[in-house]
Formats: sequence, structure tokens, C-alpha cells
Amino acid sequence: MRTMKLLFSALFLVFLSSCAGGITVIPRSGGYPVTASYQDSWGQSTLTMKLASGETLRGNLIWIPPGGGISTVIVNSSQGSAVGHGISSGNTGMYKGTIVGDHGTTMRIELLCNTFTQRCVGAGQTSDGVLYDIQR
Repeated sequence: MRTMKLLFSALFLVFLSSCAGGITVIPRSGGYPVTASYQDSWGQSTLTMKLASGETLRGNLIWIPPGGGISTVIVNSSQGSAVGHGISSGNTGMYKGTIVGDHGTTMRIELLCNTFTQRCVGAGQTSDGVLYDIQR
């Protein structure tokens, strides 16, 4: 079980090890999308964002790999007993962290990611309470 989780996480991290690109960040209160980009490395993603005020926020989000589990079933009948096992690796991981601005603003971010499609969605909230929807 642990080996399967580690293998699945390692393969996903290898896939992400050199990924970089843009992120769509939209204020919930309305307005234009915010300019943002990311650079993935082992177990984390560095996010850079420029708010409408001109402040640049930067920081690391850590990767929380998908969960999984082992299921066991025992079947008894008049013919005897049988044991069955199943393994699931899960397909939903998460990026979570806080980025910090050059003028003191912070933003807490949580992104839920589908490991098969490599797409993430979530939200961020600045220290002054502004909410943003984020798609990666």
C-alpha cells in the first residue's frame, strides 16, 4: 500500500518536475484577471502573482499527494473461504501554502488537483480579505 502511494506520487512529481506556465486568477468581487505564473519543482510549486495594485506576491505551495487505501474482503460459504484484496491510489492531490507580497500583503492558497488531467482549481484569500478563484 505504502509502496503504491510512493510510486504514484513519485511518477506524478517526475511529470511535474519541470512544468511551468500561467495561472488564471480572478477576483470574486469582479474586475480583470490577475497576472500569475508558476514553476514546479520536487514537492512544491513556486507561484508569482502581480495584483492590480502593482504589488508582487511570491511564495511556495507544497504538494500534498493523493491518498489511497487497501481493501480486504473475506467471503465464507459452504464451499470454503476466500480472501480478496484491492488497492486504490486516489487521483486528487492538493497544493497548499501562503505567498507574500513586496508591500506586506499575504495570500493563503489551496488548489485541488486532478493528477490524471494535471488541472487544478481552488481559491486564494489575501490578508485584507479579498477572495480570488484560481485555475491552473
